[in-house]
Amino acid sequence: MNQRTIAKQLVFNGYGIHTGKFAEVTMSPLKPDSGLIFRSSTLTSRYFCPNVRGTERGTEIVFTDGSTIQTVEHLVSALTGLGLDNVLVEVDGDEAPIKDGSARFVVEQILAAGIQEQNKPKNFFNLKKPRQLTGSGKFILALPAAAFKVNFLLDYTHPVVQTDVYSFEFGKTDFVQEIAPARTYGFQEEIAYLLQHRLARGATLQNALVIGAAGFSQALRFPDELVRHKILDFIGDIAALGALPQAEFFVYKSGHIFNQQFVKTILADA
Repeated sequence: MNQRTIAKQLVFNGYGIHTGKFAEVTMSPLKPDSGLIFRSSTLTSRYFCPNVRGTERGTEIVFTDGSTIQTVEHLVSALTGLGLDNVLVEVDGDEAPIKDGSARFVVEQILAAGIQEQNKPKNFFNLKKPRQLTGSGKFILALPAAAFKVNFLLDYTHPVVQTDVYSFEFGKTDFVQEIAPARTYGFQEEIAYLLQHRLARGATLQNALVIGAAGFSQALRFPDELVRHKILDFIGDIAALGALPQAEFFVYKSGHIFNQQFVKTILADA
C-alpha cells in the first residue's frame, strides 16, 4: 500500500459551529512523507501530538504562537478515512467550517478533486503492546493488530438515546457511505450551558442533531448515527499519532479530550 495525496488543489468555505465565524479552507497536494500539515496565515503545524489539543467540544490544531484553528476533527477524519497521507490544509479563519455537521461534504470535495497514489510505501504507526486509559467513566483499550479498527460503545441514560455500538475497519468498512455522513449532535438541555461558555454560536438545525425528550430534531441518516459520528471523531483524533495505527481500539464513551490524552499515553511508550 502506497502513500496518497489529493490530485489537485480544492477550496471550500463555511461557518464554524462554535465561533459562528466564516472561514475558507484550501487543501493542496504535498510530496511523500510530508504528513498532514495545517497552515494559518504564515504559521504551519503538523497534525501530530503535541500540536493537537482536545477541547470540551472539539479538537484544535495549535501553532507556535499559541493561536489555534478549532474543530478540525472532521477535516482530518475525512482525509484519514480516505487514506490520504500528505495534504496541506490552509484555513483562513479561526475554525473549520462545520457544513452539515458531518464529514460528507469534505469527502465529496476530495473525491471530486481526485486522489493521487504516490511512489512511496504508506507509513503506519506500529503499536508494540496493549495500551489502555481509564477515567471519568471513559475507557480506551488499544491492542496490536494488522489493521486499524475501532469498536465504539456509546452509552447514555436518556429516554431517546441509550446504548449503541458500531465497528469500523480501515480498508473494509466503507468510510464514504457508513461513517462520513454521520452528523454531530447535542442534547437540548445542554444548549444554555454551551452558549454561556461561548460554544455552539454557529449551531443550527442544519448542522447538528438536537436530542430532546420527544426525539431528534431531524430524521436520522442511520439508526445508530450517534455512535457512527463518535467513530468519525475518533478517527480524526487518533490521527494525531502521525500515521495510521496498526491497532484495534475498544472505546467506551470517549470524547476529544480523552482521545488526545490516550494519544499521549501511546506516544509516551513509542
